[in-house]
Amino acid sequence: MKKNMRKFMKRISNFSLKTTINLCVVLTLVLFVGLGCGIVKNPFRDYSHKPFNSQEWRAGDTVERGRMIKDLYGSRDLDGESRESVVEMLGEPDKKSEVEAREVWLYRIYIPQSPMKYFPVSFEGRKAFGGRDKGGTRSMVVEE
Repeated sequence: MKKNMRKFMKRISNFSLKTTINLCVVLTLVLFVGLGCGIVKNPFRDYSHKPFNSQEWRAGDTVERGRMIKDLYGSRDLDGESRESVVEMLGEPDKKSEVEAREVWLYRIYIPQSPMKYFPVSFEGRKAFGGRDKGGTRSMVVEE
């Protein structure tokens, strides 16, 4: 009986160790997939606001752009600028669209806990306005 009990206890302890290892592997994989897909916010990344910088915007990824949005949006630096000036400041848009007969350039951004995926720059004639009300029309966020 003692012999059978030892075998049983050994089986349970081996099973528990294997289960623990498997659980750790699965949780690690879920964490890495979550970080890679953007489901889980990267804890090592800085998401704080920072002043707009044209060179950093053009060279940066969506997170870096998202960090500068508050300053760019609030400064109104884009209002009244030409297409050429906007390209010089922000680079080529990630996407171009037309909304209410206006050309809209979309720049991808990432802001944690925000549904906003693009920063829109609309053009009325030859003049730009970024994410603002203008003549009753709002430069809007466009979802794909």
